[in-house]
Amino acid sequence: MSETAEHIVIIGGGHGGGSAAAFLRQFGWAGAITLISEEPIPPYHRPPLSKAWLKGEADAASLALRPPKFYIDQNVTLRLSTRVAAIDRTAKQVVLQSGETIAYDRLILALGSRARKLDLPGIGLAGILELRSAADADQLKAAIGPGRRVAIIGGGYIGLEAAASARALGA
Repeated sequence: MSETAEHIVIIGGGHGGGSAAAFLRQFGWAGAITLISEEPIPPYHRPPLSKAWLKGEADAASLALRPPKFYIDQNVTLRLSTRVAAIDRTAKQVVLQSGETIAYDRLILALGSRARKLDLPGIGLAGILELRSAADADQLKAAIGPGRRVAIIGGGYIGLEAAASARALGA
């Protein structure tokens, strides 16, 4: 099979996955590219979620790594709101949660990370939120505001930015 006929599947629609698709085209990959993401929106910058997004200073378009037209123009197939259930390395197929399979010649895993779940009593109660995605940021944004009390666990970049945003919003 020639290189131009090969199909690359990228699992993960974050910065890594979106950048991989863009760089493949930039450096001359002519084969098919499919990017699979659990999120409903194309790849976007995550750092602004904890500040600009929470404070209403950013929207999905301003966070996008590339405009939607980029994926069309560059012939990158986006499979958004799609969860991968399994990878069959022998058959070189990605099995989606729907049961559909997508064959690949090369596979890129750009899975990013997940928030570490704390094992504490009450961790599943309403109002206990994490910040990892735009959907998480929307939930957090709806929960904070003037006079609301917020406790943030985690003093890294995201935690500190979220705390500053909550404070700026009157929490």
